[in-house]
Amino acid sequence: MYKPVNNVDMSENYTKRLVAMSQKVGLLILIICLFIHIPVSAENEQTLIIVVAPDLSFEDVKRILETEENNELWKEAAIGALNIKPDGPYSYLNSMVSIGSGKRAVGVQDWNSYEGNEQTEFNVTARDLEIQLTGQASSSSLSHPHFHRLVSKNDKSSYQPRVGILGDKLKEAGIDRFVLGHSDTITEKIRYGSLLVIDSEGVVEGDYKQSVKKSPASPAGKEMDEAYLLSELQVRNGLIVIEWGDLHRLYEHRSLMKDSHFNQERDYQLTRLGAFIQQLRQKEQGGQAVWLLSPMMNDEAYDQKQQLAPLLIWGKENGGFLTSNTTNQHYLISNLDIAPSILAHFGLNDPRDLPGHSIQRMNVGEGDKQKVLNHVDELTLIYQSRASVLSAYITTLVILLVVAGVLSFFRKPQIMGQNVLKMIILSALLSPIPFLIGSKLLIHIGITVFVFFVVIFSLGCGYIISRFKRNAIAIVGGMLFVLISLDLLLGTPFMQRSYLGYDPIIGARYYGIGNEYAGIYIISGLALLSGFQLVNKKMSVMMVVALGAIQLILLGHSELGTNAGATLAAGIAYFFLLFRLLQFKWTLLRAILIGAASLLLLFSFLFVLQLTGNQTHIGAGFNRLFAGDLSYLLHTIERKVSMNWKIFRHSNWTQLFVTSYLVVMVMLIRKTLQKSHQLHALILQTGICASVALLVLNDSGVVAAATSMFCVVCMHYYWLLEQKEKRGA
Repeated sequence: MYKPVNNVDMSENYTKRLVAMSQKVGLLILIICLFIHIPVSAENEQTLIIVVAPDLSFEDVKRILETEENNELWKEAAIGALNIKPDGPYSYLNSMVSIGSGKRAVGVQDWNSYEGNEQTEFNVTARDLEIQLTGQASSSSLSHPHFHRLVSKNDKSSYQPRVGILGDKLKEAGIDRFVLGHSDTITEKIRYGSLLVIDSEGVVEGDYKQSVKKSPASPAGKEMDEAYLLSELQVRNGLIVIEWGDLHRLYEHRSLMKDSHFNQERDYQLTRLGAFIQQLRQKEQGGQAVWLLSPMMNDEAYDQKQQLAPLLIWGKENGGFLTSNTTNQHYLISNLDIAPSILAHFGLNDPRDLPGHSIQRMNVGEGDKQKVLNHVDELTLIYQSRASVLSAYITTLVILLVVAGVLSFFRKPQIMGQNVLKMIILSALLSPIPFLIGSKLLIHIGITVFVFFVVIFSLGCGYIISRFKRNAIAIVGGMLFVLISLDLLLGTPFMQRSYLGYDPIIGARYYGIGNEYAGIYIISGLALLSGFQLVNKKMSVMMVVALGAIQLILLGHSELGTNAGATLAAGIAYFFLLFRLLQFKWTLLRAILIGAASLLLLFSFLFVLQLTGNQTHIGAGFNRLFAGDLSYLLHTIERKVSMNWKIFRHSNWTQLFVTSYLVVMVMLIRKTLQKSHQLHALILQTGICASVALLVLNDSGVVAAATSMFCVVCMHYYWLLEQKEKRGA
């Protein structure tokens, strides 16, 4: 029998089939989209062009901004001053190895890069030379016959960089690397661009010969072929390095050229460089990132100590200035920041053992570059005059110590001469203050007037404070303690520009407290204590603990002093003072146990101080140690010893270091400390302990030990003169 069809059932079945079909079609469309859909900006995000321009200096940048017709291009760039200090001497080669490896590194003699079948200076092809030296040849288009020597040399160097680490990370992420251009001159081949992106096997693709064309009127008879470069860029993405060698060829011919022709040719070459970058920008309508990087300024700028190189970045955002957490200073970046910044551009995490940080853009939209240029001029002025000013200053302090030491042998010095000597000693102790507070005046008043300011300020304050005979040392200590503490709390704006601070061109430190002021700061706290009568043991301990805690926090916090050696030295000094106040009965076992416990407590406290704020070199060091990397600790100790020995052999501070320590040896032999006022003797002993700890624990320990021991000796001389004055009365 025929069963009638229910219309409701048919409708429900039809609806279910329609929904199921819709779901399948939707899923199919989604899968197709996932496989074939490419965002419009994806290709641009995966492309970075770095134009490496050796010999480009900030003087050239100034000339561009003054004469370049296409000023809008340069306004669109973010600009920063790049510290390019390598492990060895300043050179284009050493700089490129450092930039590519993300650590200070050094090159090897005869290093170069070649196309595989290209003839080398050894009258064999690059591939044959590679086989002769290593037993095998690279399969890439470029050959690096001396790569194994480069790796071996840096493995044994101070910082132990991993040559090729950036190239490895890019290769692992599937990002292409390609090198174009060279800096060949008439007499030698110079192809260092590949060092930026080479991997740990010495492999990178590239094209040298066709990137440069013949040009009889140009220096060395050749110049970059913009048309060929642009055509290559049309078919490539990833990281593309263009070694723009025209400026290097020009400056190599500088001594042979007529001045007027050189100036004309320089303007022409700078205009060509700007026009090429403009074409790169137009090609992608501003979506493609372009960097203009100078790895080494020209010899003329270097000889004038203009040793910061320009870095300009064009990207999605226009204008602004560059900075990084490595320097923590406006407008200033480090060569250690280039590799992490390249990885960040491609969305990759930088390896844990890279000390640099990704470059950041500040003041986006600001096109005026004058702030950066003025800042660079100020840093250059300080660097140019630093050696002569410090040499004169240190020599003066040494003479003071010698004269005061000779006069201290006389039992009854003339009252007039004694008062003058006391005033001069106080002035010498006060002299770090005008170096600190006057640092912002230097660029406005000049070096000569600044020196007069330091002398007049020190002598004037020394004379005034000498009237407070009983507490003069405590007043000086209090002034130094308060002013240095305030500068640390404000982010060291004064110390960064002080002759007694740290120089960003030297690049040993960019933020926190430098070793010169660290030694002074620790002793200033002890000098401040001399103004209090530490009679009540409980009150004495509380004062020492409070002052010590303040100094430890200010010296060690990641956002303040960030000086591990000074923090540990200060901790050792204050523990020594506490144990002396508590009058411990010492045995060898007790000394070992208490010493070990104190050091453990200090390291723990230093670690806690790194838990807030941006990660610093101290925090990175703790991370390496906690990861079980004991070799990092051994290399750090080795580097500190090497640095101290280098400073001892070459630095002006050695004069003050040797003189101060010789005076202390005489003090110990003559047992003048035991004859001193009990509190004064205790403070002097603690100061000596702090100075020795600074010498042992700091990478520039000679400097910190010199400034701290100088302060100790001056305090001793002043109190000695006071005692003689009392006995004479």
